[in-house]
Amino acid sequence: MELQVAHALYRNGRLIFADPQLRPEDGTKVLVTYLVQPRIQAAPEIDPIQALRGRGKGEKLVEKLLQSRQEDRERDEQNLSYLRA
Repeated sequence: MELQVAHALYRNGRLIFADPQLRPEDGTKVLVTYLVQPRIQAAPEIDPIQALRGRGKGEKLVEKLLQSRQEDRERDEQNLSYLRA
């Protein structure tokens, strides 16, 4: 048994193979995989930055960022200390 790949178009309820020689024989089991074209829907005009404004309020994000930067600096200093010796 061998796996065969063939390109085909689905038109008017039938599969039309790009290469007729690759068409499967009658009674052959076939697995069909296809791409669905996304339907374009009009998205409401929302400014993404404006939509996110105030989302982190009360979470002290600036303090967390500064603390993380301080920890990174300390870690870098520790990693470089063996090079100075």
